[in-house]
Amino acid sequence: MTDAEFEAFYERHWKYVYRLCFTYMKSSAEAEDCAEDVFVKVLTGGFEFNDEVHERKWLFVAAINLCKDRLKGWKRKAIVPIDDEPELAAPEKEDRSDVLEAVLDLPDKYKDVVWLYYYEGYQTDEIAEILGSPPSTIRNRMRDARKLLKDKLGGEYE
Repeated sequence: MTDAEFEAFYERHWKYVYRLCFTYMKSSAEAEDCAEDVFVKVLTGGFEFNDEVHERKWLFVAAINLCKDRLKGWKRKAIVPIDDEPELAAPEKEDRSDVLEAVLDLPDKYKDVVWLYYYEGYQTDEIAEILGSPPSTIRNRMRDARKLLKDKLGGEYE
């Protein structure tokens, strides 16, 4: 990938990768670090992408895996929780709705499916391919996630 191609790739996907990382890290500094590391992987990995859809799928999986690895790490335990630093918020998303908050609080296996379906617009078969799970598993996770969200949000969103 030439410098110009990488720059176009970066411009095309930076906000997407950053927002995705922020949903996991809940800190703008950590989300930025993770997003940058994803792009370093692309720059140094010599990856070939078929099209923009393939790019986004790869970036989604790479970003989620990187964030999950970071959350498991020992450094994470020393980080101040986001609730203690209210000035840290995702750009353009400072006023998050209670629905989005509920989605972000879901366990990862549900959050990934809901995020891909409702926020990224993928269908269940596409999500199954991205996450490497059978379509029936994805549909079951969607059903379970909806139930969790309904229980948490109550009747006002039925």
